Amino acid sequence: MTFTDLTFREKSALIHMAALTLLLVFTLSIIWPFFSGYEEVILEVKPLWVAVILFILLEIIGHSVVAAWNAKEANAEADEREKIVVMKSNFYSSHVLGFILIGYISLSMLFQIPFLSIYFVFIAFVIAELINYSSQFILSRRGV
Repeated sequence: MTFTDLTFREKSALIHMAALTLLLVFTLSIIWPFFSGYEEVILEVKPLWVAVILFILLEIIGHSVVAAWNAKEANAEADEREKIVVMKSNFYSSHVLGFILIGYISLSMLFQIPFLSIYFVFIAFVIAELINYSSQFILSRRGV
C-alpha cells in the first residue's frame, strides 16, 4: 500500500492524523514542565495558539496538495459507504471524548482541583479527533 493507492478520503484522513499527532506532541511538550513542578506554565495559553496556528497551516497545505493531485475525486460527493464510515467513526470518537471529559471532571471533583485546565480539555478533544480520523482510515481500508 502506497500513498498513491489511497482514495482522496483516506489521504485526507492521513493528513488529519499527522497534523493532529503533531498538535498533540506539541501540546504535551508545552505542558510537560507542569508535571515537573512548574505550575505556572500550565496557566499560559499563548503557546497553545502557536500550536493551533501550526495545525491549521498543516491542514491547509496538506489538503491543498492532495486536492490538487486528485481534483476530480476531491469534488465528488460521498457515497453511502463513506457516509457510514464517517458515522461509525463519529460514534467511536464521541464516546471516547465523553469518557475522557467525564473522567477528567470526576477526577477534578474527587481531588478538589479548582479549575479545568484548557490544555487538558484541549488534549481530550485532540485525542477524540485523532480516534475519529484513524477509525475513518481503518474502516475505509477494512470495510464497514
